[in-house]
Amino acid sequence: MDKKILVWIFQTGEPLPLDGNARAMRAINLSNALVASGHHVVLWSSDFYHQEKIHRFNDYKKVQISDLLEIRLIPSPGYEKNVGFARLFDHMVLAKNLKKMLKQEKIGPDIAFIGYPPIESASVMTHWLAKRNIPCLLDVKDQWPSFMVDALPRWGQGIGRILLSPYYYLAKRSMKEATGLTAMADDFLLWALDFSNRKKTNKDFVVPLTTKNSQFSADEIKDAVQWWLQKGVTDNGKAKVMFVGSHYPSLDFLPIFEAAALFIDKGIECDFIICGHGELTESLVIKAKNYKNIFFPGWIDRPKVEELAKMSIASIAPFKNIDCYVKSLPNKIIDSLSLGLPIISPLNGEVKRLIDIEKVGLMYREGSGVSLYDSIIKLKSDKNLCTKISENSINLYNKKFSYEVVYGEIVEHLESLSIAK
Repeated sequence: MDKKILVWIFQTGEPLPLDGNARAMRAINLSNALVASGHHVVLWSSDFYHQEKIHRFNDYKKVQISDLLEIRLIPSPGYEKNVGFARLFDHMVLAKNLKKMLKQEKIGPDIAFIGYPPIESASVMTHWLAKRNIPCLLDVKDQWPSFMVDALPRWGQGIGRILLSPYYYLAKRSMKEATGLTAMADDFLLWALDFSNRKKTNKDFVVPLTTKNSQFSADEIKDAVQWWLQKGVTDNGKAKVMFVGSHYPSLDFLPIFEAAALFIDKGIECDFIICGHGELTESLVIKAKNYKNIFFPGWIDRPKVEELAKMSIASIAPFKNIDCYVKSLPNKIIDSLSLGLPIISPLNGEVKRLIDIEKVGLMYREGSGVSLYDSIIKLKSDKNLCTKISENSINLYNKKFSYEVVYGEIVEHLESLSIAK
């Protein structure tokens, strides 16, 4: 595209380019792809760093990352827990402060890409853009507020809708005022279209989560190998099943412990390497002290992830069958594909369809350690099956989920919509 455009991105809850070696997610990936195409990007976000639960500057801040990339940070009070009134209050203040910042803007972008939720800020941004006839895509990442009501007992759902009616109003207004809707999976997009009573057009499309494969130096790889060696994790031929991610209640780790006990009882060697951290970590680590084949090495960087993958026969994705996961393809799934690892998961919906149709893993029954054990044994005892699934995973990732494919397509969409405005 000859004409270079100005794109606003609004995204909270993710690492930013100024956060050092933090893992690139939606905001960083899209910013980098647009900048690589020569476009100007203004990335709006919260000053509060969600992953680390700290404030970056504790104030309004503009940070020039490069000639083509500027970050604008909006202050908010922050929160300690991911679920609670403190987070809701944080989002309310964030939206109020965003509105203040937008009052100072005389000229908007050519087009915008808005992360949803948080509802309050997404509503402020989409409304501001709509009043100026500036096109925007609303990127739906969660079924808020519907999932909150759906989680209530049937008798309490009517009351829940009444209490959350302001959020329903803002959510529907945001989706209706957006030029188009995007989502990480088909079911998510269909939910958003139905929720907002919109008919699907070519401006509504799926943008899968993706992981950009990195090239590491010989020293980085050597350091990662040495780090695992110090942890007692080596490529010694013993079967290993890995997990990398947050330890939240939305994941069910109990079957892992049950499967680990079965391996011990039957005298079969198989280690479970559970990386990451979260609110469940402390209790899980205490429980693991009674198991010689479950290890918690903590949070690990990408070189260590890739070295662990080389030693593992599978990646486990122990999501509970909660509606927001059933209708999505979590990043953990895409990450496993990029690593060429068989996925083992109990998750129905999009993930089950992917495993069944593309042959990229095995399912196990939710909550069943025995079923998980059986799936691991199937992989452990059939090297040809592991190899075939690994090939399927890499091929599918390269065809549909690679960084180049996903962000190449979304840059083209943004360019075409900005021209058509």
